[in-house]
Amino acid sequence: MEQVFYLFYNSVSGGNRGQQFVQYDQQDLTFETKPKNARVKFFNIYELASRNKGFDQIKQQQQNDTYIVMAGGDGSIMWIVGLLLQYQIDLNRCIIIPFPFGTGNDFANSLGWGTTVPADVIGKNNKVLQNYVEQWLIGAESFFDVWDVDIVLKKDGFISEIKRHSNSVGELKIQLKDCKFNKPMINYFSIGVDARIGYGFDKNRTAYQCCNKVVYCWEGFKKMFLKTPKMNQSIETLEYLDDNDDMQNKLLFKTQENAGQRDSITIPGNPINLLCLNINSYAGGLKNIWMNAQYEEGYKKYDFHPPSFSDGVLEFLSFNSILGIGSERILPGQATRLSQTKGPIKLNFKKNEPLRTYFQIDGQYYSITNPISVSIRSCQQLSHGKIRVLINKQGIVQ
Repeated sequence: MEQVFYLFYNSVSGGNRGQQFVQYDQQDLTFETKPKNARVKFFNIYELASRNKGFDQIKQQQQNDTYIVMAGGDGSIMWIVGLLLQYQIDLNRCIIIPFPFGTGNDFANSLGWGTTVPADVIGKNNKVLQNYVEQWLIGAESFFDVWDVDIVLKKDGFISEIKRHSNSVGELKIQLKDCKFNKPMINYFSIGVDARIGYGFDKNRTAYQCCNKVVYCWEGFKKMFLKTPKMNQSIETLEYLDDNDDMQNKLLFKTQENAGQRDSITIPGNPINLLCLNINSYAGGLKNIWMNAQYEEGYKKYDFHPPSFSDGVLEFLSFNSILGIGSERILPGQATRLSQTKGPIKLNFKKNEPLRTYFQIDGQYYSITNPISVSIRSCQQLSHGKIRVLINKQGIVQ
């Protein structure tokens, strides 16, 4: 008896390192492993014919659980989940295994699979790849929360992203229907200066993963001297909703107008961003932000608990400076805890003035002009808002 792994690779992730799988595209490799032998089937998610063949094979044997390895970055995970739904494959029988080929790889890191792989991931006589296969065979299954991010804009509002073509890079407006934007989230959502840094990074990223780390640091340094709207200049309230979308409670960003209000909680400081975490890893492996974060004296009445990617709860934090974000790796505790919530939540933007700011979902960065609100809730397309994943207990982020 053998275990089959369907390996879909993103050939352009992480400086095109997925290209090394092209030699095995639509072929199998068999490994003599313990506790049982394994077979790996390779499919290029970028090529329609290749991925169709893979999905057809999965549909034909969906009487049993299917192990799907996604060799790519964080964005590739929800790409393949979306395709599985599109092909009407039963996600309740699919177990997703991340293979960290991207730039950040926070999803893989949160499950214990690390933030990178060797330059030669196959190795002589396939030995390097076999080591990974042996780890997959002894991995532990878990559920993983998935969230929907819904954005509503004014009639003159729009969202832009960075698009690359063969010889050019530029901003492209996203086509919206009824001034609405929807995208699933597995890792994190943020709005503010960190997303602006990432937006600049997308413009200048290279084909080399190591160089991209330098580019990201340089973008952060530049943004220290540019004005990005702080949270109290762009967001009116952060509302907690019930299942009927009725407001239960709200947080206010401190302004002269709401100073002294008693009915709501005022967010401390003057934050430059708002960060919503589903996992214990951020920005390419920065971990334990929530557990290390500080909180105001008045917040001690809240029963904060350690974060988990399967508890149906989101963590909300903020940073007060770019320097604080940058120094979190070496001086933990720069963030401020705001709340933990099962959602839904709703961010309401300032109504009366034109606004351009930046946001990100799972490391994909956007510019947004004249937004009305952002809502985050458990994913409606998935059973209980969760997918099944495989974790590596030996490497799990604590």
